[in-house]
Amino acid sequence: MSLPTLMDLVRRSTDYLANHGIANARRETEWIFAETLKLTRMDLYTRFDMPVEDAEVARLRALVQRRGRREPLAYVLGTQAFGDLTLAVGPGVLVPRPETEELVEFVLARFSDATPLRVVDVGTGSGAIALSIKRARPTWEVTGTDASELALGFARANGERAAVAVHWHLGDLAAGLSGPFDLVLANLPYIGENERAECDPELAFEPQNALFSGADGLDLIRRLIDDLPRVLAPLGQVVLEHGWHQGTAVRALAESGGFQAHTIQDLAGKDRFAHLWRTP
Repeated sequence: MSLPTLMDLVRRSTDYLANHGIANARRETEWIFAETLKLTRMDLYTRFDMPVEDAEVARLRALVQRRGRREPLAYVLGTQAFGDLTLAVGPGVLVPRPETEELVEFVLARFSDATPLRVVDVGTGSGAIALSIKRARPTWEVTGTDASELALGFARANGERAAVAVHWHLGDLAAGLSGPFDLVLANLPYIGENERAECDPELAFEPQNALFSGADGLDLIRRLIDDLPRVLAPLGQVVLEHGWHQGTAVRALAESGGFQAHTIQDLAGKDRFAHLWRTP
């Protein structure tokens, strides 16, 4: 019996994923095949008639079936691109989102490397924000903190792989940290429990405490804002990511805590980040 060709498998896998609700079935199939077979996506077309051995077929089938069960593609591949980093991710750590790259871009555009800053990334997860900031601003002192030892394990491994030195701290939000920090960054859980039923199936595979934060999604953001006076330098600033419908609420929380606040929109034109600074 002849072996299936590469393109035969790509087509069959694409159909399988499409039938299981994957919107970008062809593109995701190509990513899975390219990563597993150590090929480029262009190779999938230039080597379309390449026979695929049974062992490789079994590996590919298992990965495609995982994605068909709506496990996040990043978990299936084991990595997620974030800016110019390739981060290891897996069950137990949140998959970094493209929107969060915009938080990093805002910080780098606003704060030059002329003055070294003390920075903390609260709820660092895979280390995406902390590592991106430290990589671009090597003179800054950057700390990443998380309540999950498992998540910090991914962050440490990602730092080692990228050869970027960040201080890692296990703790609940900023607990156990001694400031003052010039810059506090955070992408905390901000989905409300009342939104759970509307979420994509993929979110069920990610750590729920990295996604959901009370009825309105703001429980952890409230706690962090309450703790900012303890850890923030007198002229320190804060950049928080939040949900598209939470801009007004986060500004109100900041102002009630004695901060001025400005909402920043993402590339889609939605409220996505809050920039906080102390009221003189």
